[in-house]
Amino acid sequence: MEGSVIDELIFSVSFVGIGIYLVWVLILILFGQDQKLQQTQLKEPIEQLIILVPALNEALVIRQTITNFVAQTASLPQVKMVIIDDASSDQTAQVVNETLQQLACGSKVQLLQRYLPEAQQGKGEALNWAYQQLVEPLAPSLRKRVICGVLDADAYMDEAAYLRVMEHFAFDPELSLLQTRVAMFKEQNWLQKLQDIEFVIINNWIQNIRNRLGNAAASGNGQFIRVSAVNGYYPWGNALLEDFEFSTRFLLQAKATHYASEIVVYQEALAQVRPFIRQRARWTQGGLDCLVGYWPKILLSKAIGTKAKMEMTFYLLLPFISLATGLANLLVLVFVSWFIQLYWPIVVSLLFINSCFNFYILSIYEHETRRLGIIKKLFFMTIMLGYNYLFYFAIVLACYKKIRRQTKWVKTTHVGVGEKA
Repeated sequence: MEGSVIDELIFSVSFVGIGIYLVWVLILILFGQDQKLQQTQLKEPIEQLIILVPALNEALVIRQTITNFVAQTASLPQVKMVIIDDASSDQTAQVVNETLQQLACGSKVQLLQRYLPEAQQGKGEALNWAYQQLVEPLAPSLRKRVICGVLDADAYMDEAAYLRVMEHFAFDPELSLLQTRVAMFKEQNWLQKLQDIEFVIINNWIQNIRNRLGNAAASGNGQFIRVSAVNGYYPWGNALLEDFEFSTRFLLQAKATHYASEIVVYQEALAQVRPFIRQRARWTQGGLDCLVGYWPKILLSKAIGTKAKMEMTFYLLLPFISLATGLANLLVLVFVSWFIQLYWPIVVSLLFINSCFNFYILSIYEHETRRLGIIKKLFFMTIMLGYNYLFYFAIVLACYKKIRRQTKWVKTTHVGVGEKA
């Protein structure tokens, strides 16, 4: 009797976890594919595109970032970059000034410096401070044709990408927020390659689904806003996930957002496991902050559709869903390993489903990037099974930090990997 109860519990837990996972996979595959671009008549040309780059101790990467930017926008006089040095303790400001002198790029790149004690109050605070200084002098009639973007200090975009950003806003005068696709450059180990696969494929599918539902969201690097769409001079919040908070406020105000999968911003991937877990824990804790602060507003909003509310709810609850289903499957695997002759179908089912999905992801990735062979595909298909469990450590750490009310985080360190491959 006792054995049958345990059997039922094991099968129930296992199949609930598999069921949730399968539904999520099918939704991604069926609705996450890139949509065909629809070109329309240019309605309102963009007069200026301002790129904000928050920089705290970025001396190792900022020279290359500026050099790449100047080279890629040489024929785009309406595009300028503003570096925000947030009271760095290294030589960030000095490196920026030296680079500007060497490149002789005039007003193409500008350095703004913050000083303690006002500085180092968070990325959102640094962005708002610079945004106010740059936007306040603009005439109200001009603000509809001025776009402000945010790139990380290690980010790279090519000339065509900047042009496509301006075209999107010029084609659609009602567009308030645009998020680009994110990819990694010069992946040098397995962890960096898996981050590239995650962003290029999985995150791309998720954002494509949001496009269909009308709730495309900013995701940090490569976000752009129309200045006239912002009420006041403080668009960014100061939560650990300031980009999701910021785009949620736009959605609550019924402002149009869009994800452009054809525009790619490249960034440096983390090379070590511990910084990777800390970064994802910070993102997760930021999501928990938004869950507390914005979930009720999302559910009660008349500006957000029902399906979009469901997707945003799933996203906010994803840390708990992932942890519950992941731990359930892990416990099932550990338990049945002791009784492998009896429960081997469960083990085979879990491994088969994960392997099929991973193989499909890698096939799409190989088709899009041409950067995998059959041997590497088999290798990454295997280690992707363990990659997901790194997120569980991040979720546990985030929950611990949230309970302890620890909100001060060590920033992600960029080490510099040279030019984009």
